[in-house]
Amino acid sequence: MARARVLGFAIPVLPLLAGCEKREAAPPVHFEREEWNYHGAKGSKLTSEHYSLRTTCMSKGFVDALPGFMESCWTAYEKLVPGKGTGKPCESYLFGTRRQWERFTEEFAPDRAETYKKIRSGGYSERGLTVSHYDTQRSTLSVLAHEGLHQYLDVTHGKDIPAWLNEGLACYFESFDLDADNRPAFQPERNSLRSPGLREALQGKSLIPLKEILGTHAGIEVQKRAAHVRNYYAQEWSLVVFLMRDDKGNSYRSGFRQLLDELGTEAMTRKARALMAADTNGDMSSGEAVFRAYVSDDLDGFQTEYEAYLYQFLDMKS
Repeated sequence: MARARVLGFAIPVLPLLAGCEKREAAPPVHFEREEWNYHGAKGSKLTSEHYSLRTTCMSKGFVDALPGFMESCWTAYEKLVPGKGTGKPCESYLFGTRRQWERFTEEFAPDRAETYKKIRSGGYSERGLTVSHYDTQRSTLSVLAHEGLHQYLDVTHGKDIPAWLNEGLACYFESFDLDADNRPAFQPERNSLRSPGLREALQGKSLIPLKEILGTHAGIEVQKRAAHVRNYYAQEWSLVVFLMRDDKGNSYRSGFRQLLDELGTEAMTRKARALMAADTNGDMSSGEAVFRAYVSDDLDGFQTEYEAYLYQFLDMKS
């Protein structure tokens, strides 16, 4: 591979940016570019401070904007959940077509390829890598931000992260405005990708019980019917929005903030194990134990308050 030691900048303005508020220009993100190809499909490898991105996408303006976008995501992740970096860039793959994505998945994760291929749109994170494919500019960036959070937690906090929190935080970063430098300003409460699924679940009285949400994970849920999958991700997103809301009535925020501060630590593990050991029914998942330790030990009371908030949040009648 020819290595071109070029410094690039996220300058091109993507067409989807029309109407975005003008903010103070962010400093340029430096990255190196080299040629890369996947089974004959030409592409690029872009290396910035925290990311090494291989892509077969061919739109130069879009591709050149990716390092700045992804580095801005890292900054946002780090602000919410501080963690130590690995000292080397995280590896990501963004394929220009779904067929390339499927082929790579079959090669990279043959044992889980059929499960991953059930993902209707999006990507996945495994072994410190993120793997996604292009759809539209907006949806592709949302997927990169979502999978990037999974990757960030994996490399900075290890694997002992409750699945409900991992997925909820990933969905929390899916919605954003872009400025003239293609940097995201995250707007988690305005997630138009997830709000229709939440509305659908509320209208159909089909919300997944909290205990189930806390004990499952995406690998199980994506294999179910489409409406359930939409419901699952919508609830993961809205659960974190509910916990993160900044108002005087949020009695759960301080405990949730403590959980984020202790995420993946021995302190978190110890608290969860103590609750599981005291569970006489023996049906408490580790995800539920973490939730009880930091957020609320009254699941029924929490669910009542959470559901009431959802109807208000979507301006619906219960």
